Amino acid sequence: MKKFYVSVSFKLISVLVGTLLCISLFYSWLSFVKLESDYAQHQEEALEQGRNFFDMQSLQLVQKLQMLVEWFSDPSLSSQYQNFHELGQTLQLHFEQIQLHLDIEDIWLVQDDQISFKTSPIASDILQISQQVQLKQEPVSKILCDRQCFQTVGLPIMNQHGEVASIVIKANMSDTLLAFNQLLGSEVSVLRIPHHGSLNDAEVLLTSNQPIVDYVKTLNLDPSSIDSTMTQGLNFSFQERFYLINFLSLTSNEKGFYSLILIEDLSQYTTESELYRNQFLAAVIAFFIVVSIVVYMISRTFTERLVTLASYLPLLAKKQFTEFRKAEFKRNNWFSDELDTVIESATMLSYQLEKLNLKVTLKTNELENIAMYDLLTGLPNRNMLNFELKKSLAKLRYSDQGFALLFLDLDDFKKVNDSYGHSEGDKLLVEAAKRLNACARSIDVVCRFGGDEFVIILSQLNSQEEGMTLAQEFLKQFKSAIKLDENLFYVSTSLGLVYCTDHEATADDLISSADIAMYEAKMNGGDQCFAYDPAMYQRVAHRVMMENDVRTALLEHQFSLALQPQIEANTNRFIGFEALLRWKHPERGMISPDDFIPVLENSEQMVELGYWVVRRCFELVRNFIKLGYEDIRVAINLSANQFLDPNLVSFLTNLLEAYELDAKHFELELTEQTLVEDIDNAIAVMVTLRESGFSFAIDDFGTGYSSLAYLKRMPVDIIKIDKSFVFGMLENNADYQIIMSTIAMVKSLDLKVVAEGVETSAQMRSLAENGCDYFQGYYFSKPVPEDEIVDYIQEQFRHGIWNNADVYQ
Repeated sequence: MKKFYVSVSFKLISVLVGTLLCISLFYSWLSFVKLESDYAQHQEEALEQGRNFFDMQSLQLVQKLQMLVEWFSDPSLSSQYQNFHELGQTLQLHFEQIQLHLDIEDIWLVQDDQISFKTSPIASDILQISQQVQLKQEPVSKILCDRQCFQTVGLPIMNQHGEVASIVIKANMSDTLLAFNQLLGSEVSVLRIPHHGSLNDAEVLLTSNQPIVDYVKTLNLDPSSIDSTMTQGLNFSFQERFYLINFLSLTSNEKGFYSLILIEDLSQYTTESELYRNQFLAAVIAFFIVVSIVVYMISRTFTERLVTLASYLPLLAKKQFTEFRKAEFKRNNWFSDELDTVIESATMLSYQLEKLNLKVTLKTNELENIAMYDLLTGLPNRNMLNFELKKSLAKLRYSDQGFALLFLDLDDFKKVNDSYGHSEGDKLLVEAAKRLNACARSIDVVCRFGGDEFVIILSQLNSQEEGMTLAQEFLKQFKSAIKLDENLFYVSTSLGLVYCTDHEATADDLISSADIAMYEAKMNGGDQCFAYDPAMYQRVAHRVMMENDVRTALLEHQFSLALQPQIEANTNRFIGFEALLRWKHPERGMISPDDFIPVLENSEQMVELGYWVVRRCFELVRNFIKLGYEDIRVAINLSANQFLDPNLVSFLTNLLEAYELDAKHFELELTEQTLVEDIDNAIAVMVTLRESGFSFAIDDFGTGYSSLAYLKRMPVDIIKIDKSFVFGMLENNADYQIIMSTIAMVKSLDLKVVAEGVETSAQMRSLAENGCDYFQGYYFSKPVPEDEIVDYIQEQFRHGIWNNADVYQ
């Protein structure tokens, strides 16, 4: 996608101007915040001043009333009265004078619920105050509001007989409230606001400015916002002037709550704030414009030079070095700067790049040649192989002859690297390359494909058989040992051949087909050559599918174990099981081990699956021990790759610790082929595990590389006679003799013998008579699913003895 071009000068000025703008906006924001803070502080001060003034006026009124009441309640005066009726007559005589001088509204003299004197009917709230005074025998002061607001004061009084009564005096607060307007310069109103009502529902009891109050009522505030308005105040404008309302709560009753409203004119304050704000903004804008112009003037010269340099630099990428050096750049006559250094460096760079370009041109051809050959062996590499294959395919258009592709792999080359190091492995590859080159014809091409793999193009062939004949010559090259310094290496090879006469074939398809054929040869023991046929591809595809299915089966827990009992011949005692793998596929049902184990025998999935079997056996043994079978033993089959895996010993040791089990409960079964592949390493591993307490059994004895020599070297405990001999032992004398000689040989080595595949009582009796130690087979039981094994043991064995033991005794 094409990008928009933005010049450096524009970017530089944009950054500077943007920075100035951000700074200006920041200080403007600070100014506005300060104004808002000052306004909020002014509002709080106004509210506090009004509250203090109201408290002071109320206190003066209360003190004046208390002085009057205290005069009447003076003991020297009140004790002159025989009863409170005489005091009431005195109050009647002096009430007009008191009302005139102190602006008293009403007086009540009350003893209990008896009224000795009153100037008006006594209300319930007055009576309540009287009761509080007589009960507490101390003064009580309270503001009462209805149509007007009154300051009410009550004090206790005592006569000659020690009887207590109360005097309650009520004074109108209108003059006190209106004093706010005169002393503070604020408009004052008293409102009664109904509970759960709005300002529009309020009733004006007293006001110094009716129009403003009427306008405030029209604001029609939501009842839910009344509480916040009462606390925070209210700002509004009226007739082009700005006002602030603060609320002071007076009292409340069933008709609503009463508030004193202080209305302050803030027009002058608001005008001054607005003027300050405008002046500050104007100053900020002026500063921004001036500084932007200055920045532009200063940076213009620099950016013009930078733009000129940027326009000429692409000439270096185009290898136009001379044209770049002809460019003229403006320079400062008085002093140099960083840009002058960049221009000088770019000029010097143009000379260096020109020299480097000449060297690159000279070396390009050499590098192209190096890219086509392997650095270690000197053979053509994969790039050259593809080139030669395309040439060979092109020749098929006008030639009656075909060509063959050989894919060669050194057998067990990894062991050389692991045992002697990669340097020795590299020497071996060089020697192998020499032998291949020596065997190839002049028209053939020998290439190193990678690692220990080589590919050979056999040209001008008339048939596949001719190619197979030449392949045998390559196999012969590795019949003799390869000597490297003091070491001798016997290395065989596996070859795959594909013959081609179709010019439309592709190089990748031919290499893939030859690789598949080579793999088939390796799977069949190596040291041979197989020609490709389509069935090989099907087997490889089946193997890949099976590997993927196994990986999925492990994740989805499709595998389980079946356990086949092993019986001691002399005592009929149940000694343990052999663990056999079972696979229940969700779509194909039960899959026989014979269908997937041979396919996966040498794959990584087989190792992973083997470790799953081992872990599951440990879990089962732990469960058996918890059920009381403390002498249980489970035989576990190990594949060749799993037994030779370097992690096997640590894996088994960690499981013993994790499950807190003794290794005596586990018998590791190995095939003869597994042991002889690398007998020295196999013995070392067996000795290590034997020291941990594991026992070993050789499975399918007699079907592979049976040898008394290696059997004597290995720390083996049990030999298992393959079931193929047991099946025909009573009908085939040869099988019978093999079994008898095997038992005799094993006994001479002080080892135990297990006979597999026992299906009849006659077989069992004959084996027992000839010294067989343990039986295993369908005669006792088919392999039992792991989730049924506990019930099976309880049904078929009594106190560990097989229930049908009397059949052959």
